[in-house]
Amino acid sequence: MSDFQIKSRATGAKQDTRWRTSSHGEDAARPGQLDVSAFTSGTHYNIPGQDKNVIPSGVAVAKLANGLYGPYSATAGADDSDPRRTLAGYINDNEGVSLGDDPATAKPTFARLVHGIVKPSLLPIASQRATVQTAKTTVSITYVED
Repeated sequence: MSDFQIKSRATGAKQDTRWRTSSHGEDAARPGQLDVSAFTSGTHYNIPGQDKNVIPSGVAVAKLANGLYGPYSATAGADDSDPRRTLAGYINDNEGVSLGDDPATAKPTFARLVHGIVKPSLLPIASQRATVQTAKTTVSITYVED
């Protein structure tokens, strides 16, 4: 007699890419390297519901003065000339970007979404949700909400 019961189990790392409302632009991602020192544990990684030492998919990034990428922030620096205030895309790695056991020594690369459709209310960093739609930007992103 055959056993046709359905069994399911989770494999791989946790993924949440609902912020990217379609695959449009996903294949046009550009490579980049993160400046881990610009990210804050508890804010950008090691946040509730995410894997340890993983910057989740959907974090908005800016190109820093050193040529690496850090978190986008609408309030960084003294004025609009601060490069952290210019949105350069989103971390587009489905499983996020792992920083390994020692984030201080990590030099991770990532795929940067530069063209696509994003739902801000589903971005993993709450402080970025309200500001990305009006950000100064170097990318072509369409924003949608329900």
